[in-house]
Amino acid sequence: MRHLIFSILVLSGIIRAEAQTLDNYTLQQFQNRVLQDNDTLYVVNFWATWCSPCVKELPYFINLSSEMAQQPVKFILMSLDASGDGNKVAAFLNRKKIRLETHLFTEADPNVWINALEPSWQGSIPATFLYHKGAKVSFQEGSFESEKDLKTFIKNHK
Repeated sequence: MRHLIFSILVLSGIIRAEAQTLDNYTLQQFQNRVLQDNDTLYVVNFWATWCSPCVKELPYFINLSSEMAQQPVKFILMSLDASGDGNKVAAFLNRKKIRLETHLFTEADPNVWINALEPSWQGSIPATFLYHKGAKVSFQEGSFESEKDLKTFIKNHK
């Protein structure tokens, strides 16, 4: 009976399940976020819900975020889904229970912003960047084969 009452309250909107919302980010907003001159290491993953290798490696970022929670490391997901797909991406994150900081990257011309972020980047995803003390310190285009590989990538560049 208790479950039935709770279900009715959730469906009626009286009790709302915690839902993640997404901010749209331009290149300038992104750079303002990660190019901070502080001791935090920013691990930024460019991904999309339609990208199988991206989705496959998301648990690596989630697990390491938990493991490194007491360290000055911040994990950020930058979705490259279409700018109008914010609700779809938020629903995906909620369904998968992903609580990492996530933004919808909304820059229009990839020829400009990809080159601005990393001239060697061919534009494929997933792509992961590390930023520390106001500068980019590393970049990897392509997916990580394991959580251990991602952890090594981070540790080697701290």
